Amino acid sequence: MQTLEKLQKLGMAASWDSCGGVKQKSLRKAGIPASHADFIHDCSNTNENCKLMKVLQSNSCIHDCKYCVNNSGKQKKLEFEPDELARSFTAFERAGMVQGLFLSSAVCRNVEKSTEKIVETARLLRQKYRFRGYVHLKVLPTTPKDQIFELARYANRLSLNLETTGTGFFEELGSTKDYKNDLEKRLKWIDEAKRKGKLTSFTTQLILGAAGETDLDVLKRMDSLYKDTMLHRIYFSAFKPVKGTALEKRQEEKDHRAYQLYQTDWLMKVYGFNFKEVKLGLNEEERFGNARDIKFEIALNNPNLFPVDVNNASLEELLRVPGIGPKGAEQIVKQREKKKFKEFKELKKTGVIVKRAQSFIETDRQRQARISAFL
Repeated sequence: MQTLEKLQKLGMAASWDSCGGVKQKSLRKAGIPASHADFIHDCSNTNENCKLMKVLQSNSCIHDCKYCVNNSGKQKKLEFEPDELARSFTAFERAGMVQGLFLSSAVCRNVEKSTEKIVETARLLRQKYRFRGYVHLKVLPTTPKDQIFELARYANRLSLNLETTGTGFFEELGSTKDYKNDLEKRLKWIDEAKRKGKLTSFTTQLILGAAGETDLDVLKRMDSLYKDTMLHRIYFSAFKPVKGTALEKRQEEKDHRAYQLYQTDWLMKVYGFNFKEVKLGLNEEERFGNARDIKFEIALNNPNLFPVDVNNASLEELLRVPGIGPKGAEQIVKQREKKKFKEFKELKKTGVIVKRAQSFIETDRQRQARISAFL
């Protein structure tokens, strides 16, 4: 099989794994051929956009994950040899079509041999082809500790997919992996590599809707991960049934749910919201329902915090106001040292979305309807 065809098929098989916002339109504008759309992705990594070659080393898997395309029975079993993949990536990188690599794999035969091939591909890129750019490598379930540290040697980022929120839900997705030993223990080893300075960052991914977890279950998992590890971030993937898999008849999860949980993740990591605060946005079914703005829902359910006086409030209090982000809050604190805010319109210069914020704030001269008017 031609290398390009193999890239397309193993690139398509890797597309379910999230690594940032995929913007295929921008690829077309940049002149990337449509035939390469299966394995080149315009993704946000670290603090910049990066065109990634996103591909599997192999799609032949020993595990029985009920949602996975590699278990559909219709996939031709393919595998890259390390130098074949490293050489192909280098050709695309030198042509200016990609700047980074996202490399994952199914577990072919056994995890040690599968991981050896990932390690060797990355080693060749770094040492033989002198690539110094972004490399994201996937840690497979049950990977030995020494191999995790070897992966960290060549990667800017590692990731291991927890897939769901705990043991009970995980058992709904397959029978060949143990959640605590094969996944959680490995995530702790990745965390150890990070704490020892051997790794820049690591991430994980949760599949939403495949196992029946609620948003409260997800929040609890998020809270424990951020408290107990140095995890950089969590990616969310809304479940989509694949024909030929055990879950092909299960209802598709709405993408909006992933959008809501990305909002929540941002509130916890960037805005400093704690678990109890975020939990206020949930409905009686322990979900965010149809809410479009999670921060607004939290504010509505926490009326005792409002209105906030923008001339006296702390940075933490300002960040609880819908329409005020970190930059806006910092600008308010900076500008009020010189002159107090008297009217809402004066806040526009700080970047505040006044229309959203005005019912939750007050200035020297203005105060909108009380928050209770929304309840």
